[in-house]
Amino acid sequence: MMTAWLLNEIGLLVTTIGALLMFLYLSPEPQFATAMQPQEAKQGFLQYHRHARVGVGLLAAWLVLQDLALLLA
Repeated sequence: MMTAWLLNEIGLLVTTIGALLMFLYLSPEPQFATAMQPQEAKQGFLQYHRHARVGVGLLAAWLVLQDLALLLA
């Protein structure tokens, strides 16, 4: 039973760290987006980037909560 709990915790921790690293990678606005010529393309890309950042941020927050709940339970 202890081995299963430990493997579950390690897997969740690695997944949480991966999601947090992905969120940190998406946090700054890309510099090349300011050089995009058609304004519609620039706006579309920045909107997509914001949506991806929000989605990954929510996933990372959920995984942090799950990790804390598993450790504190």
